[in-house]
Amino acid sequence: MKNIDILVDNATCLRGDNLIFDNISFNLSNGEILFIMGPNGCGKTTLIRSLCGIQHLENGCIKINNVNINNPECNFLENLVYIGHNDSLSENLTTYENLEYLNKFDLSNKDEFISNPNKFLKFFDISKYKNYLVSELSQGNKKKVALSRLLFTNKKIWVLDEPLSFLDEDSKNNLIKLFLDHITNGGLIVTSTHIDFSNYFEKSKYLNMKGININE
Repeated sequence: MKNIDILVDNATCLRGDNLIFDNISFNLSNGEILFIMGPNGCGKTTLIRSLCGIQHLENGCIKINNVNINNPECNFLENLVYIGHNDSLSENLTTYENLEYLNKFDLSNKDEFISNPNKFLKFFDISKYKNYLVSELSQGNKKKVALSRLLFTNKKIWVLDEPLSFLDEDSKNNLIKLFLDHITNGGLIVTSTHIDFSNYFEKSKYLNMKGININE
């Protein structure tokens, strides 16, 4: 899937009888990044999960290249990387073993991590933790391990929930550079964040979930 268009049309989500978000619409294409912002509890994570097909919508739809993601013919998961607010790593595996597993799980690459693991461990400065169990790592280093998946995937759609949380300044800057490279190479990024770093990007869109509005 080379050219990608994401369309969210009048998306509405309920949790029980509680309205999480209502009538959200936006579109995104290659080379663009969308920032989802707003206070805690406004539905940012729920919207992120909806984009990945994890959370059911009450009304509206999400389409990729004009095909609803609920349609079995939509192969969007083959082109999407999701990194949630929780790191989703195995606590009983080492840093290296977690990345080795994620590399094998991602069919879009060609075992790039196995051929040169040090290259990927150095990017977020986690080489020294290569043989540490993830359970022994700080929250910041767990986040770095999870984000390292972005270094060896060839998937075009990146969906991330609060990727800058727990990161030191150097790691934040490295992640922004990684985002810029991905956008330059025709990727798409959807990210929730409490930190507005949209000024780094020429083609950025902004969704404020407090007032539910789109600014480009």
